[in-house]
Amino acid sequence: MGIYLNPSSANLQKDLNSQIYIDKSMLISELNKLVNTNRQYVCVSRARRFGKSMAGNMIAAYYCKDCDSRQLFAQLRISQDASYERFLNKFNVIKFDLNGLFDDYPNDKRFVNKVVCKIVSEFRKQYPNLTFPSGCTLVDAILEVYTATMEQFVIIIDEYDVLVRDPRAANVLPDYLRLLSSLFKNADLSPAIALAYLTGILPIVRDKVQSKLNMFEEYTMLDSGRLAPYFGFTADEARQLCEEYDMDYEECCRWYDGYDFLHVGEVFNPKSLAQAMERGACGNYWARSGSYESILPYIMMDFDGVRESVIPWIRFAPRTMCLHICCI
Repeated sequence: MGIYLNPSSANLQKDLNSQIYIDKSMLISELNKLVNTNRQYVCVSRARRFGKSMAGNMIAAYYCKDCDSRQLFAQLRISQDASYERFLNKFNVIKFDLNGLFDDYPNDKRFVNKVVCKIVSEFRKQYPNLTFPSGCTLVDAILEVYTATMEQFVIIIDEYDVLVRDPRAANVLPDYLRLLSSLFKNADLSPAIALAYLTGILPIVRDKVQSKLNMFEEYTMLDSGRLAPYFGFTADEARQLCEEYDMDYEECCRWYDGYDFLHVGEVFNPKSLAQAMERGACGNYWARSGSYESILPYIMMDFDGVRESVIPWIRFAPRTMCLHICCI
């Protein structure tokens, strides 16, 4: 068991220990339909604080062969699903948070190589009888395990797009794109990958990224498909929380009912709603998790005309943000 290769289920346990935990485990049922099919590449883009990391923790704990997570999932709905036993703790899992790793090495030109070396070093520890020579790539390591054992992999990359949207990453982006291409546009490696699950803030919009990830099926805020119920809190879940915590549902709607997903209806920001329940009062909790200025680069990208849609709202934003938007 490692940090990046076959991580423990400790993060899922912490999530389950939280004061407020909404069961989104049926997301796994949807992913199980994609395992070892020609749709096994999944990319989920969501706003900040929409449960992307919690979902990644859950997915890793479910698939990881070095975890005995049956007891954790016994209390969740997925344990009653027909597909539950089929893939429970059956795969090698590679999981890493690209944002956290990049924060550790923001100015290092060898960042991508260092990430690969960290993961390959765990291959050596977990498979001491196999050969992983100096300079071994991640693809080489996966293929070495697959050809020797026929064990498949689930790859989970949280915040996969951080190197695309962070201007500090310009010098490492080419290496990162080569890594993505080697993992996901490699016919030799494809049989070893049972599922790939990427999360990020932005949809796949840049041509240079699209060319590396065009095999991925996207689930965005605008088009969430069958995954829509598993990100954010639904109206029924919000009502249940309001009843439990004696909060006014209509007031919570006024504050946090900012999304509407096809086939799901109203969706609430989970970070804000959970904090409102815990604190017993509605407040602008999402904005406290990051500055308004941090979202300006994404607004300026004008994906699907978002810039023109946002401009009428700037009277509600801080003056500095208003000036930035109006001057560009």
